[in-house]
Amino acid sequence: MTQQADDVEEPKADPVARFAAGLRAGLPKFLLLGRVRPPGQPRPYEPRIATLSESRAAAHARAVKDIAEARFGFPTDRYRDYKTYSNIPQRSMGVAMPEDAVAYPDIVVVQNPENYAKIIAEVETAETVSAEVAQRRWLPFAELAPLYLYVPVGEGDLARKLSRDLKVAVVGIRTWRYTVGVDQIEINDYFTVPSGPEEMLPKILRPG
Repeated sequence: MTQQADDVEEPKADPVARFAAGLRAGLPKFLLLGRVRPPGQPRPYEPRIATLSESRAAAHARAVKDIAEARFGFPTDRYRDYKTYSNIPQRSMGVAMPEDAVAYPDIVVVQNPENYAKIIAEVETAETVSAEVAQRRWLPFAELAPLYLYVPVGEGDLARKLSRDLKVAVVGIRTWRYTVGVDQIEINDYFTVPSGPEEMLPKILRPG
């Protein structure tokens, strides 16, 4: 599926990259990424959330794939050192967390070769836009890298409310759907954080 450059969820601003680059030497371990680890290594972070039916899981996997292609088509001419990974249906890139755990967000964008987390995205279905998911996935993931939420059309208001209520620092909320008879996914920008670039950084990197 061919996408225009304007559709890509690019890092919000060079000020973010410059600020983060100045702090790389002191970055804590949990902000670094690594590929899937063998047994005996840090445990996967797998919050207990209701599982999807087979058909819903297949629809979710399709949406993750199409959103990754449509909005996270890295590398680009501008960001040649960025690379996108999807952890659905199989894990391909983990994000190290505190307490010896590894998270697997739906979509992870890293900067090569250092594998620093640049963007994280979670793709939800109607069943998974909930306070439980927001608490156990959105909230901790937003502490690792700037977080985008992709929710089905009609769920934007609830996703925004949950993010506000639980103080999830999302960079943007997007809605998605498939129109009957059309194979290509439709994505709309529902909300984008209006504040300065420092607000998009994980709390540990914010000045002041």
